[in-house]
Amino acid sequence: MKIELVGVRRWPLWPLWAVMLVLVWFALGGVTICLSAHLGREVHLCLFKYFTGYPCPTCGFTRGLLAGARGQFIQAWLYNPLLFSLLGLYSGAMVVRILFRRGVRIRLTPAERATTWCGAAVLFAANWVYVILYVG
Repeated sequence: MKIELVGVRRWPLWPLWAVMLVLVWFALGGVTICLSAHLGREVHLCLFKYFTGYPCPTCGFTRGLLAGARGQFIQAWLYNPLLFSLLGLYSGAMVVRILFRRGVRIRLTPAERATTWCGAAVLFAANWVYVILYVG
């Protein structure tokens, strides 16, 4: 494994589909908050949970962001540890990119790449089990 800092553009070029996805997600979150307040009960957006009865791997992320906005960072992390850990790593990388015009490049051999994917799958599964058992 080789990790290096490389020169990059200060502001990344965001694909339009990614920007639109985030905007739609924020809009749906806002509508859900308004509906919950208006109806006096919690409104769910997760179609996976609606059809299966189990939370999806990303369940808790919106609640976590709202908790983080209130300054409850530990509570936010407890809603979905993997997503908030990745969000923290990504935020740190973006700060380095914006301030220093540097990005992290990780070069892996094919064996290391396979091991990394297996580790990611295990982390994903473990996080999903956590979300099912404790966040629901």
